[in-house]
Amino acid sequence: MGALICALAACSPAQTQEKTDPKPDPTPDPEPVVVPPTPEKVWNPDTDGDGTIRLLAIGNSFSADAVEQELYPLFAAAGKKIIIGNLYIAGCPLEKHASNAASDAAAYSYRKIVGGSMTKTADTKMSAGLADEKWDLISIQEGAGHHGQAEYMEPYMTNLIAHLKKTVPSARLIYHAPWAAQQGYDGVKFSYYDYDQKKMYSMICTATQTVLEKHKDDFALCINTFDAIQNGRTSFLGDTFNRDGWHLNMTYGRYTAGCIWYEKITGESVVGNSYHPSSISDNVALVCQTAAHEAAEHMYKTADLSYFKGEEVSVRRDTLAAWLFSPEAATGADGYMKTFAGLDNNMDNLGVFRYTNVPGELGYFNANLSGTGRLSFTQVDKRAWSDETGDERAGIGLFKAKDGGQPYVCGLLAGDYFLLECPGSFNAGERLYAQLTLHPMKYGAKYWMLEFMDGKQWKPATGYEVQHIDLSAYSESFDCNVVLTANTPTMLSFETTLTDDTEGFRVRLRCASEYQVNDKYFPHPRTQSEQRIAGTSEKYLMPLLAKIL
Repeated sequence: MGALICALAACSPAQTQEKTDPKPDPTPDPEPVVVPPTPEKVWNPDTDGDGTIRLLAIGNSFSADAVEQELYPLFAAAGKKIIIGNLYIAGCPLEKHASNAASDAAAYSYRKIVGGSMTKTADTKMSAGLADEKWDLISIQEGAGHHGQAEYMEPYMTNLIAHLKKTVPSARLIYHAPWAAQQGYDGVKFSYYDYDQKKMYSMICTATQTVLEKHKDDFALCINTFDAIQNGRTSFLGDTFNRDGWHLNMTYGRYTAGCIWYEKITGESVVGNSYHPSSISDNVALVCQTAAHEAAEHMYKTADLSYFKGEEVSVRRDTLAAWLFSPEAATGADGYMKTFAGLDNNMDNLGVFRYTNVPGELGYFNANLSGTGRLSFTQVDKRAWSDETGDERAGIGLFKAKDGGQPYVCGLLAGDYFLLECPGSFNAGERLYAQLTLHPMKYGAKYWMLEFMDGKQWKPATGYEVQHIDLSAYSESFDCNVVLTANTPTMLSFETTLTDDTEGFRVRLRCASEYQVNDKYFPHPRTQSEQRIAGTSEKYLMPLLAKIL
């Protein structure tokens, strides 16, 4: 630059020489002016600069896992302000979101987190959610299991993006790419990937790249939660980040998701953030933070976190009661055939039906693998229906000890329930864990409520979103938090912290309606409405109650 100034000075009028002067030596060419490149605009998620980031997710249970529990406290610990909204429909695909955008159907549960407290508003229109705040960021995702199959997302993603750009042009759009299922999960959505976690992860990588290339001018950010969860699975925590094989568990699963969202939104490393839930140790929290940070730094690549040292997660639970199903266990000297089915303990009774229409507990069997506990089935009064043969046989409590001695029931009506329980005095603040697998067969009941006793009150299982179902065509309306699919075993598990002193650990799985998984409604008990508690092979969760250490 100095040479350039000198050259310009030499050419100025004040320095012009008389024509009689000797011709000066040629002036060298000036050095080129080096213009520094224009720096890329620094990512600033707070578009209006008021110090508060406003984030809205248009999603489902994946967005609930990602933003409803751990994201706010991570921001608060870093001294940052965030308002979080979630327009939620359970399992909602992009196709439905795009349709709702066009029709403005009042179909959403609108959750909003301000100051760490959540409010929920049912029957909300998308337009109301979009207008509720001046959103800085709006995320969308595929919620029907096709997040590894880009072809299933169109034209719905394009249509939804166009609607958002028109309605909230100032907001930046985020694409959220969720995780692969837990190996061994039996849900139908995992069948899209041949029940292979590695294949699903690879397909999510490819699909995400396809989405971002197609919409490179639409998305300001991609949050690759799938990488963060896959990274965590390489640590001593292993493939344990899910609570039911599909959704994230309520401890380090959701925390890992919150960490990747925090880092990708703020652009700051989450490693060292002072917050983590009390349910996990400092060491586990560092694993989660590192898994998220590596994902933020390296998309489409799984980091090896095996260098973390820690105890296997299985030793974190003190089993209180566990049940194992097998023909031998059903019929042996310590079998449960007699107590649950009222049948003699012998192999000849495997597959035998027992019917009754009386109300009350029909049978039970004690924990036979470890601990002390009972698993029982109780039905409502069905004496209004006679015990007739045929498809409309009514008032049935059924035990069919086949398929490895798994307990079956049928003829389910709203109010029938399975109950897992174990004795003990549990104090407020203690953490408890429960798991089981429910198999609805072809005609089983579709809607259920999974709940536990806290103090003297039944509460919905932690992490299972309660939704209101209105079957107006059948004059029925009810709440539930478990929705089943025909012939699909559903693994159920949850961790919870008691808020009151509680006598006994009791977990109830209560039928909410006779509406069946084949989308037919029968306002009376049916023999074909078979349901069973599964747990004879590794792909099923055996019934288990435990205390978290």
